[in-house]
Amino acid sequence: MAGTTTHTTVFRAAVANLVGDNVDSGKLVFRITGSTADSPTSAVATLTLNAAAFNTSTDGVTTAGAITSDTNAAGGTIAFATIEGASNTVYAHCTVGTTGDAINVTSGGLAVTPGDTVSCSALTYTAMP
Repeated sequence: MAGTTTHTTVFRAAVANLVGDNVDSGKLVFRITGSTADSPTSAVATLTLNAAAFNTSTDGVTTAGAITSDTNAAGGTIAFATIEGASNTVYAHCTVGTTGDAINVTSGGLAVTPGDTVSCSALTYTAMP
């Protein structure tokens, strides 16, 4: 019989704040297929997070502040994204798709042409339940 593990709201908030605090002035990097948390693949686009990247969480959910667009993307087909600190340390690795993924692209599609502008209008991190 498989069991389940849940975490308290206090713990989830601590995890969300740990991630949020460690990615101040960091990056949201969209990546090609094959990417893993420990071995990220080539970047399709690299967006810059604010100096205070995420707000303070009390419930395990934290929302990013303004994210600076990549106005000269490398190009490729987006499949994953990493949320990284300023020193390139990966704190979160997410699937990216058009629906039902950790990050959902709602306009422009997943294919990016070299030189395109890639932007992110909203990003929310939710710690594990």
